[in-house]
Formats: sequence, C-alpha cells, structure tokens
Amino acid sequence: MQSIRVGRIAAAAAAATLISGAVATAASAPGLTISLKASVSPNHLVGGPYSPNRGMPITLSYDAKINHPAGSRFQLQRVIVKFPAGVGKPNGNLFPSCSAAKLKAAHGNLSVCPKGSKVGSGIATGTAVDIGVTSTGRLTLFNGPGGKSIVFNVNIITPALINDTFNAPIVKTRGKYGYMLTNDIPADLQTILDGPIIVREIKVKTGLTRVVHGVKRGFIEAYKCPKNHKAPIHSDFFFSGGVSASADAVISCH
Repeated sequence: MQSIRVGRIAAAAAAATLISGAVATAASAPGLTISLKASVSPNHLVGGPYSPNRGMPITLSYDAKINHPAGSRFQLQRVIVKFPAGVGKPNGNLFPSCSAAKLKAAHGNLSVCPKGSKVGSGIATGTAVDIGVTSTGRLTLFNGPGGKSIVFNVNIITPALINDTFNAPIVKTRGKYGYMLTNDIPADLQTILDGPIIVREIKVKTGLTRVVHGVKRGFIEAYKCPKNHKAPIHSDFFFSGGVSASADAVISCH
C-alpha cells in the first residue's frame, strides 16, 4: 500500500513538467533537498512559425528526487508545478478524456478510458518509514475531463495488489509561467499503519499526438523559446510540520 500512496502523491508533480538540466535547492529543513532533471524532444522549434493556438508537439521526460535527511518523517502534502509560457502549453481540449470517477468505478481497469485519452506513464518510489519498506508504483496518466486536469492511475503488485486513481487540476496563469498544476495530497495517502510515507522519486514521460483537422497536434506543445534559450520552470513541495522546498530549472530550447 505504501507504494500506491507514494505514487499518487508523486505522480501529480510528475505529469506535465518541462525542465532541462538539474538543480538541487535547500529546503527549510536541514538535509531535505529537491533535485530535478528532465528533457524535451525535440527542443528545437522547427517547422514554424508557431502561435499560442498551434505549437510544435513535444515529448517530455521528468525525474524528480526528494533527498531526505537521516530519520526523516516528512510526508509530502502538496505539490505545485509552474510551466514556462511558450514551452509547455497543454492541449487537453483536443484529446479524448477520462475521469477519475470512471476509473474508480471500474476498479482501475484502464481499458474503460477512451482510446487516445492516455497521455503518459511513469513510476514513483517511496518508503513506509516504520516498516522499512521501499517500493515502486506504476503511474498511468490520462487527460482529465475538458482538458482541465491530469488524472493519475497508480498500480502496484508487490507487496500487495493495489490500484487507485486521483485528479490534479491545471490552470492557466500569467507572466513567465503559462500554466500551473496543483496536487493536494489527501491525509490518508500520507500514512500507512499509522506511520509516515516519505516520497523519494518521481519519473514520468508524456508526448501523445493526434491529427486534428488534418494537422498533427500534441497534448503538450511549444510555440516560443525565450531569447536566452532558457525557459523557466518552478516547483514547490510542501511537507508535514510546515516544511517546504522549492526547485527552479530551465528548459533548453532553440
């Protein structure tokens, strides 16, 4: 059960982040740091010109590591990811969708979701501290209803067969960040057997495309690269005990 809970917590931060390179930032608790690295392909905006209404389809890979100090019992409670404007525009409205309610009603049977609604996959790793077990859950990402969220299904076989689904909304913002994904972690996903779960790693990849009115479109598209070829990305991680950590990185683009 610990892996599925870790997966549910971790996946929301993983689904839809576009960063390149690596960065580790100091947290408000000594020894707690966040390391991020990822890549986008292609990162060269060829075939333009593009506009906010039609960009170049891209695929992204994301890997986030939460480095805990010895004896850590910091439970992840909220994750906020801010995507750069121009590099990382979601187009969920152009793709079929599947709801968390539908997957829950089907007891996690992924085949109930429409073809073309699956937008990514990955894994998440965590530790149930009090029983000393570290394990990994499989993540499957779906386009949420109306393209306004990412729906995460998490499946684990060992040490127990567990399947669950949750929803993380995406909203449009202004300034250097174009979109923001927020995941509030339910209290019952932060503990197991009355002991804490600590999240250690999040890895996802997404890059679905489809043809719309004769044009190839991407679930995630890039349409503008900053003049310095570095598009900013920002993530905030909130833990139990009022502890928080932030991470900044950039997407390399041309």
